[in-house]
Amino acid sequence: MAQLSPPLEVHDVFAGAGGFSCGTSLAGCRVASATDINKLALCTHAWNHPDAAHVQLKLPAPRTALPLPTDGRRFHAHFSPPCQLFSGANKLNRREGDTKTGEELVNWSLDTAVTCGAATWSFEQVPSPRVVALIEAARKRHPGRIAYTKVDVSRLGVPQERKRLLAGPPAMIQRLRERHAASRTVTATRDAIAKPRGTHVRNGIYWTTKRRIHRTDDPGPGHSKFKYTKAEWTDFCRPLDRPAYTVLAAHPLSWVTIDANGAFVSHARMSVEEHSLLQTFPTSYRWPLNKLRAYRQIGNAVPPALARCVMEAAVETLACA
Repeated sequence: MAQLSPPLEVHDVFAGAGGFSCGTSLAGCRVASATDINKLALCTHAWNHPDAAHVQLKLPAPRTALPLPTDGRRFHAHFSPPCQLFSGANKLNRREGDTKTGEELVNWSLDTAVTCGAATWSFEQVPSPRVVALIEAARKRHPGRIAYTKVDVSRLGVPQERKRLLAGPPAMIQRLRERHAASRTVTATRDAIAKPRGTHVRNGIYWTTKRRIHRTDDPGPGHSKFKYTKAEWTDFCRPLDRPAYTVLAAHPLSWVTIDANGAFVSHARMSVEEHSLLQTFPTSYRWPLNKLRAYRQIGNAVPPALARCVMEAAVETLACA
């Protein structure tokens, strides 16, 4: 892998608990700053990246409010605006106005990335049609300066069924495309967790089907409009030689043991440490003692293995410039 001297400094915007920053360090770069509105997530980031500057800030904000260099030195800026505002998995929890807020953050991130003076930059989001449309509009605002690609993260070292959209300078994105295309294997659950506690990984869905209640049967305001069929423990299970389901901020994954006849034997909730491994954090990464807070921070993080690929592509692009 190409190296820069001194190491490329990276400014992580929407840093959360530090997934992208962790991958930055693994790629041999220096985490210079982390910006986020969430004080608790920044505390976790500070435990694990004590040498970085930590800025609690509501975004979007003026470029001058960000701790970005202004002396002409080379740096990388990364932007990961909240994906919950676009994710299909979070559709039922979105409130009125969330989509508009999400669009504002995406537009601000892309415009700031291109104009902030960064030598390279990156942007990460869910590959929803609306996000793609926003990036296409940004490409027209900044001709020749923005490219993007959709990746299956299991082909980049992350043992999950997770799709992501990555944007950045065209030369850097081309390197990511080539790396993704060259990968012929996927990362499985057993590749990340040496001692699994079941034969399968199950996601947190608690129903298999839903049927809209007919108008004549509608119980009225305050009651469900759907009739749900409860899921069994053998539903939504994935064997260990395949990537796990996506790690989310809510609804932790579970271990399920199924015998040779396909019958359910036992189940156990996946631990914070196991979730962290599925997100490709090192075992030394520190998480809050509060489990719900830890699950949330892990689920909201950029997988470090994915971040490492992005930063290696950024460094290679600068080294060859």
